[in-house]
Amino acid sequence: MRAQMTALDLVYNPVSGSFSQGHLDALAAALQAEGFSVTPMPTTAQGAQLSGSAEVICVHGGDGTLRDTVQALGDKAGDVPLCVAPSGTINLVARELGYARKPGKFAAELRAAWDRGSDSWVHSPLYTLGEMPVVSCLSIGPDSHAVARVDGKLKKRIGRYAYVVALAQQMRDWPRDTMTISGELAGGESFEYEAEAAIVSHAALYAGPFRVSPQAALAADSVELITLTRSTRLGTIALSLAVMLRLPVARLGIAEIRSCRRIAFDRCVTPVQVDGDHMPDCAFAIGPSGMTLRYVV
Repeated sequence: MRAQMTALDLVYNPVSGSFSQGHLDALAAALQAEGFSVTPMPTTAQGAQLSGSAEVICVHGGDGTLRDTVQALGDKAGDVPLCVAPSGTINLVARELGYARKPGKFAAELRAAWDRGSDSWVHSPLYTLGEMPVVSCLSIGPDSHAVARVDGKLKKRIGRYAYVVALAQQMRDWPRDTMTISGELAGGESFEYEAEAAIVSHAALYAGPFRVSPQAALAADSVELITLTRSTRLGTIALSLAVMLRLPVARLGIAEIRSCRRIAFDRCVTPVQVDGDHMPDCAFAIGPSGMTLRYVV
């Protein structure tokens, strides 16, 4: 064991449907064996809790727990490096970065990446919706309505498939509400148009192992805006099938895709899905925070 241990906060959600105390214990032991001094930090109803002394923070959970951790860091989000030990319902960030699920392999790869230093890590410009960090994606439209109606008890029992059930239920009462979206493209040009549904993706993946925009990436200093001018049931099904089949949705005219630096909505549009969770709070704009997250990988 190394003479000097690296201080690590291990953030986890003890009430998550996928939480396993045995897996957490195995992860903590593996990290300790690789020279990390582990401080377990369970989340609470108020969000993530941090020790304030960690050199690196390991999030054992999904994208929502990662977002809560970034929010808890506040203006220090760019200072303390992060890693993600996959767990939870949705793990878009962990999937993109290739983090291992097995505790021993995860800890060994983290140690190697830590020893290589920051130059080899993934640097991800942080975007926010109002003051809310967005670590992977957000959406407004039928899928955000579906997320808002996900049954918490069902989610604990069947995980991500609870979203499929909610979307099927949504088919009976299909929401359509036109919004005006404006902003600044990655190249600096301004835009404004109307749409009934929007996805904003910063991570490469969306809703699992699927790519909607080939330009989306955690390391990109832009977000991908994917919109449906008319969000019909048929149009949404067409988009879903095209994404699953890895077809070019923009070239086929199924959706419009723009790389953006800033995005604004003409009014408070709800419900909003952020990183797989329903957000009841209202915000009008998405833009860069000025901070860059560092993922140890």
